[in-house]
Amino acid sequence: MKKPTILLVTISKKVCKTFEENLRMFFGSKISIETCYESLQLNKEMINKADLVVLSSPVLEDTFKAFKPNIPIMLARRSIRIAKLDQLLDLAPQTKILLVTNYIQNVRDSIDLLHAFGFGHLTFIPYVPGVTDAKEADNFELAITLGQVELVPKHIKKIFDLENRPIDLTTMLDIARLLNLSLEKAHFYTAEFFRDFVKMGRNLSLSIQNEKELTQKLESVLNAVHEGIIGLDEKGFITLINEDAHRILQLPSINYIGKHYNEVIPNFQISENLIEQKEQLDSIFQINNRSLLVSKVPLTFNQKLIGLVITFQDVTRVQRMEQEIRRKSTELGLTTKYSFNNIIGNSPLIVSAKRKASRLAKSDYTVLITGENGTGKEVFAQAIHNSSERKEGPFVAVNFAGLTETLIESELFGYEGGAFTGAKKEGKMGLFELAHNGTIFMDEIGDASLSIQASLLRVLQERQVMRVGGHKVIPINVRVIAATNKNLQEMIKEGTFREDLYYRLNVLPLNIPPLRERKEDLFTLIDFFFKLNKKNLVFDSDVKNLLINYNWPGNIRELENFIHYLMVIVEGNKIIKDHMPDQILLSQETSNLANDSLSEIEEAIIFLKRGSFAEDYKAILKILTIYKKQETSVGRGIIQEMLPYFLSDSQLKHRLSMLNKVNCIKVGVRKQGTEITELGIEVLSRFEDLMTSNEKKAVISFK
Repeated sequence: MKKPTILLVTISKKVCKTFEENLRMFFGSKISIETCYESLQLNKEMINKADLVVLSSPVLEDTFKAFKPNIPIMLARRSIRIAKLDQLLDLAPQTKILLVTNYIQNVRDSIDLLHAFGFGHLTFIPYVPGVTDAKEADNFELAITLGQVELVPKHIKKIFDLENRPIDLTTMLDIARLLNLSLEKAHFYTAEFFRDFVKMGRNLSLSIQNEKELTQKLESVLNAVHEGIIGLDEKGFITLINEDAHRILQLPSINYIGKHYNEVIPNFQISENLIEQKEQLDSIFQINNRSLLVSKVPLTFNQKLIGLVITFQDVTRVQRMEQEIRRKSTELGLTTKYSFNNIIGNSPLIVSAKRKASRLAKSDYTVLITGENGTGKEVFAQAIHNSSERKEGPFVAVNFAGLTETLIESELFGYEGGAFTGAKKEGKMGLFELAHNGTIFMDEIGDASLSIQASLLRVLQERQVMRVGGHKVIPINVRVIAATNKNLQEMIKEGTFREDLYYRLNVLPLNIPPLRERKEDLFTLIDFFFKLNKKNLVFDSDVKNLLINYNWPGNIRELENFIHYLMVIVEGNKIIKDHMPDQILLSQETSNLANDSLSEIEEAIIFLKRGSFAEDYKAILKILTIYKKQETSVGRGIIQEMLPYFLSDSQLKHRLSMLNKVNCIKVGVRKQGTEITELGIEVLSRFEDLMTSNEKKAVISFK
């Protein structure tokens, strides 16, 4: 017996495949199926072979009727895949969703079906590209489509694809009746239909069970928190209250859920927060002769008030906790002693450095402090921390020069119990973890080994650490301040410092001037140290000159030690030359001897080489040489632009004043600019060669 042939005519290949799968499930091998999913493919021969034509859309009827077929035509009624509807269960009532298809009739049918399936609480907006107004889609974030994701506007990221709509069961029954086919497999089709309902019901049941578990967990969390918590709905009725709220408010052990707040907490002044949706944080309320720290936070959804959360603590407990935290921080050495008020001096260089550091403190970027030993790099670091938004957090200092290679990794990153021989069984928190929400000061960073530099780079990039012997990463929130007395750029050239780490650290550079470059502050500092030690000593005039001419290679630290020396050695209140320590007296003799035996060029070179800015002097002299050949002077702005690296205005002024002091340049008045002298040209040409020989000559002469 010849099997009846069904011709499927659909809009797309995907729809055609869905229809074919539906028919095979229902009728199995009892039918033959021909498909046509482009109207151009349709021809008379194809139609003559068929016993029935099934169309997917009414828009195909006119195309098909043009062939004047003498066989029955059926427009398929279509359902929605029930299994895909559970995506919509979590959407809030009145949520607006764009429903996207290729024909307006399909949109209307789909909306009617969704309403019939119980989703009438959602607002579906029809959208057909090229038919409806495209501007209507602009304000939507959600869209539903029926296997046509490509039609959804590109700006919509959240898409619920319900896939192609299958043939409805009633259409299947009509096909069976028309072609006189048995319904042996109909139960499989209906079983799949109801299976999807059961699956969605099971998912909903699991969702309810999960919600119950979540509620129980939430109650446990709320009771574990050491502060009172009360939740209200938008009308002021209590929806949750934890055990600490009962304890702090001294409430009887009864159920307050469902009661109005006026019955339980009338003194909390909540009406303003509910009416104006106004947040109120950390307010002090006097309740039952106790001071409570109360916060009230409105809860909103889609700009609509849905409730209010009230949290409160006993102020005396908060104060006790704060005292304990401060005590532990002090024990661990995680507090600071210095602020910008502790940085003494009025010279332009130190005033400029303090002003710049104060601006750097306002940001949260990494700071790299450079300067010689004893200039006060850690004092600046603490001052920056104390002026930052992290001032209430810990300040952790680590000196890389004082840690061995074997210790430093466990000190920085901590370790798990049993990670190595001698490790504490409970493990240990590293310095980066201790500095969480505060500042870590990495002093003498130039002494870090290359392996530690690699580890530091990873921490700075990822903002997380892993303890030695551990297997999990620990996120950290720290501000990094690094300091060094070394020339890191020279170390990069030598291969002893990582270039990538340098640029991670040198985000906000800060240079601290040595004491010899701010001699104006010398006696201000001396007076400060005398007052600090409650001493009133007077310098002889020749001693003052001696101190001014001394180079102070140890900077402020050496000066402080010098004051301690005087307090021990001076018997009266007048300081004379005989009280001077040997290194200061010897430096004067060496200076006099050098002045007698060295030429003006050699003196200039040794003077310029004495500090840590020789490369700066050379770079400036080279620029001035270029303009000397053009017989013109040049201003500071042009010099600053032509330098191969950045120098601030104050730094450049200082370098120019030093070159002018040794007659290497001539600085014009007002806008006359700066030019190199003949001496400066000679110094530049002999800068490298003369240095070595003249230093030896000075030593031999001294001997």
